[in-house]
Amino acid sequence: MATRTLEKNKSQKITFFGALLIVLGASIGAGIFFKSKAVIENSGYNLGLAIGSWIFACFAIVAMAIALIEISSATKKSNLSVIIWNKLFNSESFFQISKNFIIYLYLPFTYFVLPVYFMQILQDAIAAFGLKSSSDWNIKFDWVIVLVASIAIIIYFFIISLNTKIAEFHNKIILIAKFIPIFVTVIVGFILYFQGGSNKLLPQPEFESIEKIKTQGVSISSSLPGVGVLISMAGIFFAYEGFFTAAGLQSEMKEPKKTPIAILLGIGITTIIYLFIAIATSIVGDGSISSFINIAKDELNWSPLTIKLILGTTFLLIGISLLGIINVFTLWGPRALEELIFKNEFFLLKRWKKHLNLNKPVVSTYFLTIFSVLCLIIFTVIGVFGFDDQEYGTYGQKLNNLYSFADITGNWSALISFLLIAAAIYGCIKNRKTKKIAVEKQKYFLFFGYISVICISLILLFAVVVPIVDLFTILIYQPEIENFNLILKTRITKVIVLIFFIIVPVFPVFWTYLAKKIKKTVKKSKL
Repeated sequence: MATRTLEKNKSQKITFFGALLIVLGASIGAGIFFKSKAVIENSGYNLGLAIGSWIFACFAIVAMAIALIEISSATKKSNLSVIIWNKLFNSESFFQISKNFIIYLYLPFTYFVLPVYFMQILQDAIAAFGLKSSSDWNIKFDWVIVLVASIAIIIYFFIISLNTKIAEFHNKIILIAKFIPIFVTVIVGFILYFQGGSNKLLPQPEFESIEKIKTQGVSISSSLPGVGVLISMAGIFFAYEGFFTAAGLQSEMKEPKKTPIAILLGIGITTIIYLFIAIATSIVGDGSISSFINIAKDELNWSPLTIKLILGTTFLLIGISLLGIINVFTLWGPRALEELIFKNEFFLLKRWKKHLNLNKPVVSTYFLTIFSVLCLIIFTVIGVFGFDDQEYGTYGQKLNNLYSFADITGNWSALISFLLIAAAIYGCIKNRKTKKIAVEKQKYFLFFGYISVICISLILLFAVVVPIVDLFTILIYQPEIENFNLILKTRITKVIVLIFFIIVPVFPVFWTYLAKKIKKTVKKSKL
């Protein structure tokens, strides 16, 4: 007999503080350390413009979190998060698109990107401990090591996700490890700055000349003022990715009503932390924490032992912080899928319905583990051999390709997930007039709801248009530059990944609609 939800003892449920830690665990990760450099670059190396970008994007996220308070009030006992929000407040077709995207794209790519990012940070940590300027392992099959380690990480966290208390304990321990590199980064950044460490900051933002779009294949995000700023905001969204997963664990919480407050408070704390890190990594170096090593070693002559202990350990702890996000996603993903199976919304596991248990989702965990490992292998092979980006870093030829590919797919995944949230918010705005769904009305919902929808839509519009325009400009002008093929391949890949992210969730819905139309036409013709 199908089990909807086994009643748990109160002591086994997640507390409000535990929910807050889950939001922080899902939001605070290495994303800020990956994206801070891109933000300062796209801001023309002007600190004021960079901080403005962070504040604007963070305000949009906070507005979204406030708007979600009213939306979440309609789904107090569901684990489906953004999926159920779109089911309630939007059309059946959009609900199906949301479901397809989360299950078939968002979760698999998340389980691919995060372990790969962990291995990237681990390489940086090893380089820091060895005082090396390059993170290259100089091993022929280095990508195989990354693949095997990534698979092991995913399997481990899927196993512990079966017990919420164990997963919550992991989250608390990892969260402690997260705050250490945050404080160290901020303190070290300001110390390096006051000791005279160099930076690339400019009093006025400078962008490439528009003519270089034709002659050197420069992106319009680097040459048209304002475009790069909006693109960098898309990267900032990635840094917050996963905060909504707390709303998908309401059946595991002692007081589901307080979940939206936990989300809002968690986002507020995360925003303050991110602003401090953004400033600390911008006032010295090139916007990345990696540049701290060269400045401390070559410019300020710090002792090797100090660099190893401080920066090497910091890199290692940043990597560990990523594990916390994986922990949250492996906790949420199986429970969301288990609920979809129970509601007959996932036909692949329909025959296993009698074995369902939301408190211990064994069926969904097995499925997602196998599916995610297969996807991880496929995506890794595509990234290593089907992609080319040797300008990404100093990790080695194949791993440069892999990390760049993970970066592209991670950005698109995060952006579209925020689009789905914005769509749910817009649906809830319309619900204020139709009143079809009962919600607990919030005083400032409409104000913050409209702000979040407009901001997200604007940023997403530029994020979609820019890579397409960049591809067409380089194909039209074909500048005579040395790395023409490399730039072309990268831009083609970005557009292909975008198309893939659109087709996969939309095609099944379109096919179902088409099949129904054909069936109706056939019936009419028989009459």
